[in-house]
Amino acid sequence: MRQDRAGIGSAVALAVAAALIASLVEAHRGPSTSPSIAPITPVVLSESGLRRVALTVGQPIYWAGPRRGSLYELTRTADNRSIVRYVPPGVVAGSSAGQYLSVATYPFIGAFNALQSVADGGGFMLPHGGLAVVNSRFPNAVHVAFPLVEYQVEVYDPSPARARAIASSGKVQSIR
Repeated sequence: MRQDRAGIGSAVALAVAAALIASLVEAHRGPSTSPSIAPITPVVLSESGLRRVALTVGQPIYWAGPRRGSLYELTRTADNRSIVRYVPPGVVAGSSAGQYLSVATYPFIGAFNALQSVADGGGFMLPHGGLAVVNSRFPNAVHVAFPLVEYQVEVYDPSPARARAIASSGKVQSIR
């Protein structure tokens, strides 16, 4: 029961964090880079399965690279947002149980410039010229953007220090 509440709390916190950052950059937000598509309901995949699906969707899906002992839950919404959640074997797709590393990809025209404007000097530079900003109200979420890439990426981890370390590692990139 306690674990279910923690999972629900995690999901609510993640949704709140996404809403907060969206409100910060809404004035700078452009239209989606692509039209609505058929969503992918949560599905748990192996690394090779995730790579196969990522190559077929026609848009970048970001992740933090492979992790030993993890499977990868992929969700994609009708507005082209995707989430890769790192889950241990046995977790049911779509389950709210547990708090796990998640990397979300959001279509966002002008993502880098918008993130620069809300960073107000408080962000940090990443390998490959990226910029990361920690959400001060929800430090478990680090928002990432790269120059000339029309997507914003959100790295979430139950540990704020781990979220920042993963975001700054240079491993956050489009699945190839």
